[in-house]
Amino acid sequence: MHNSLLKKFTGVVFAASMSTSVFAQTQVLECGTLLDIVNKRSLSNQQILVENGRIAAVGSAISVPADATRVDLSRKVCMPGLMDVHTHLNLNAMRGGNVDQLSTTQSSAFNALVAIRDAQKLLKMGYTTVRIPGDSDYHFANIDVKHAIERGDFDGPDMFVAPHYLSAIGGHGDLNSFAPDNPHNIKGQAIVGGVDNVRNAVRKEIKHGADWIKVMASGGVMSQHDDPEVAGFSDGEFKAMADEAHRHKKKITAHAHGDAGVYAAVKAGFDSIEHATMAQKRTVKLMAKQGTFYVPTTYVLDWILEQGQKGGITANNLNKAKLVSTKHDKSIKMAFDYGVKMCIGADQIFDISLSRQEFVSLAKRIPDPWYILKAGTLHPAEMLGILDQTGSIEVGKDADIIALDKSPIDDMNNIESVSFVMKHGKVIRL
Repeated sequence: MHNSLLKKFTGVVFAASMSTSVFAQTQVLECGTLLDIVNKRSLSNQQILVENGRIAAVGSAISVPADATRVDLSRKVCMPGLMDVHTHLNLNAMRGGNVDQLSTTQSSAFNALVAIRDAQKLLKMGYTTVRIPGDSDYHFANIDVKHAIERGDFDGPDMFVAPHYLSAIGGHGDLNSFAPDNPHNIKGQAIVGGVDNVRNAVRKEIKHGADWIKVMASGGVMSQHDDPEVAGFSDGEFKAMADEAHRHKKKITAHAHGDAGVYAAVKAGFDSIEHATMAQKRTVKLMAKQGTFYVPTTYVLDWILEQGQKGGITANNLNKAKLVSTKHDKSIKMAFDYGVKMCIGADQIFDISLSRQEFVSLAKRIPDPWYILKAGTLHPAEMLGILDQTGSIEVGKDADIIALDKSPIDDMNNIESVSFVMKHGKVIRL
């Protein structure tokens, strides 16, 4: 299996390192329409001047140097590069088996190859920035992938990485489907408990390059024998993890479905919450008050329910998906009404090519296309602490720009029509 995949990767990964991407010092993008997401405006016949990878001017009548390379996007819709802050590069359940089996049958080297391949696919799809909130690798494959992209060895999105999921024994990050008398004592990547131990676990993640810390604050859907409605740690453990992450100037996020886990993580000062499918009003109000970001991951539940047992989803996982999906829409609406800032996160346990369906899925719950685009650009940039660098098409920011054949403001399904991608002034797709 690995040899056949390596043959596939050769054409994708190593060809990319000999990049055919276009890069010029000074470029002007001629946009038929430009989406000003900050001010919620569609502007016609706009030019974007790019110098040395940054946006130097934007407008309908800007001064363009005579030697600038012109890129004709006069029939396209330009907007900032997409962001996905719940990206998994090693968890494709469509490869067969449950998450426990994927975690234990893939080497770290294999995971790095898969991650490079799928990171490149995401970039060509329009994603210029992603965050990895833990993944199934036992070591630090995604940290190495991030550094390889930063060095310029490969094209790929800017990456923010939480290497592993800190989980309580028997929690969502543990491997609960193996027999208790298995002689190899198989367990999850970072099983911790007790205040001192969780602090040390945070330090270990940071030692090896973590930008973020990821905590399993409740049971999950695609794991075995855990309960989504039960908090994974004590209040003291939650606070210790948040305090330690922040002391090291890092941020921390929590996977949480039931309100108990969501509330405990928000109260402890976590920077973002993933899923929050069953969050109650007191919790949502606290998120709004504290400025906690919300990554609702809507499409993954739609996908699980659509796949059902015919797609290999176990009865246990399917029942948990049905439980949380009945309450998810209510939590999302409450968060929107209370002004909690949401961010796009696809939670790819499915093929990476389906990632943009998260925009479409969230738009079904929140019928405000400008808000959906903010959730995929401005809000993630703010959450990641890079709003001064990217997230909108403004002078001084990185030239992370995409163009689409049709406007997602008219129909969010048009988010699939990306036909031009620029990252830091380098044309990736034209």
